[in-house]
Amino acid sequence: MENWGGASVTDKETSANPATRQGILHEVRSTLGELFGPKPTPQQQLQVDVLFGLLGYVARADRLVSTEEAAYVNRLMDDLGLVISARKRAAESFSRGCRKEIDFDVEIQRFLDCFPRGSAEVARLYECLLQLAAADLRIHPKERELLRAVSKRLGFPVSELDARLQKILYVI
Repeated sequence: MENWGGASVTDKETSANPATRQGILHEVRSTLGELFGPKPTPQQQLQVDVLFGLLGYVARADRLVSTEEAAYVNRLMDDLGLVISARKRAAESFSRGCRKEIDFDVEIQRFLDCFPRGSAEVARLYECLLQLAAADLRIHPKERELLRAVSKRLGFPVSELDARLQKILYVI
């Protein structure tokens, strides 16, 4: 199986600092590199579809996509270097997530079927979801509830969720 760059990201190496965030983005960008070319692999398509679909779902957890959340998604597309066709795919997935046209549990399971709990890919997916939720500098109770469910599904201790969010908010 391909991965997002092959390097492992531990729980302690979350985006508590900008250098780690840039490292994560570099790994994601290099793995999704074929999206710049003619034909992405099925795993790359899955990564884009699930990542941006779940981002849309989390963004609308509080029934409003904030300006900051939208900016985070656009910045993520830029940071990943997605070309027009890949941006279109990502934007469509994000919109489906916002409209709740995806089954959150099914999408997570699709991702886990390809990338196991504890993998760098799962760690990066989780980190992107946390970053999006913190983008507007507040965590709505519905977002927190959804992030707790995400933590459980992806294999991260729910007891560490608040600490992880605080680290992200501190850096922002």
